[in-house]
Amino acid sequence: MHRIIQHPHDTLFRTVFRDLGEAQRLLEAHLPPTLAQALDWATLRLEETSFVDPALQESESDLLYTVQVQATAEPLHLYLLFEHQSTPDRWMRLRLLNYMGRIWDESFKAEPKQQQLRPIIPVVFYQGRSAWTYSTDLADLFPTVPGWDETLTPHVRHLLIDQSGMPPTAVVGGLKGQIAQLLLMAAMRAQAQAVLAQAVPLLAELVAAGGTEARSTFFLYLFATQERALVLEVLEAVEEHQMQVGGDLVTYAEELIEEGLQKGLQEGRQEGRQEGKLEVIAQLLAAGTPWQIITQATGITPETFAALKAEVSRRTTNDPTAGSEQG
Repeated sequence: MHRIIQHPHDTLFRTVFRDLGEAQRLLEAHLPPTLAQALDWATLRLEETSFVDPALQESESDLLYTVQVQATAEPLHLYLLFEHQSTPDRWMRLRLLNYMGRIWDESFKAEPKQQQLRPIIPVVFYQGRSAWTYSTDLADLFPTVPGWDETLTPHVRHLLIDQSGMPPTAVVGGLKGQIAQLLLMAAMRAQAQAVLAQAVPLLAELVAAGGTEARSTFFLYLFATQERALVLEVLEAVEEHQMQVGGDLVTYAEELIEEGLQKGLQEGRQEGRQEGKLEVIAQLLAAGTPWQIITQATGITPETFAALKAEVSRRTTNDPTAGSEQG
């Protein structure tokens, strides 16, 4: 089964924010302004690794970046942890400390003689159904002890991007980053339609720009997390937006939502269009789209597809003008 069906949130998050441009726009918007301005974003790079516990990979995803400080050229880490549980977790601070420890442990494999630890800026990205109410300081997990020397209590804070109560209009970042945030937000909220309405013009812009891989990722995520009727409604709105701005939506989205797609394929009434529809499904299969998604989107099963291919083949064979040039 396609990975986005098994782990839709993780796949969407990692696919979009592995893009350094999208990562920069998200982080730059949410880091403290003085810190964001102090970094040399041109040096930003992604570390190909993950530190999330295997048992928690259903509810957490992470991305580790390295970037240099402008004034000193010294590197530091930006650690982005995506928490896609529906409710806050009081132990997030402890897990973050564990993950940071693993990052530092790994650093000694590359630099066994280092004299200082590389700074890590931990950022938790959360879009649950309820607001994040817990402190962002590890020290607050410890009880008050009479006579305790507070300087012995470890203070490890993380930055928090809490989008649980954020209006969709407040989402910031690059084009793909904004779309990803809105689709993740819609998956968590009861009023998904209102959130997705905000995503429509952005999706239309992406389609017009020809972002084939990202477009496929976004549409697959929609089919994996929303009811089919709502997805088709969104795609119809994308098509309408394209028409309003003069775009030509001969795209993946148009092929999925074109009126009468299922009827035209199943009943064979539009013979001139059958080949085109079969070609679209063939392209989806070649791109690795699972039959589960194709059937959910179009109503076409593998058996129907095979029968239609055979029918088109027979019609072409019996047509003496098929494949000939007209003078």
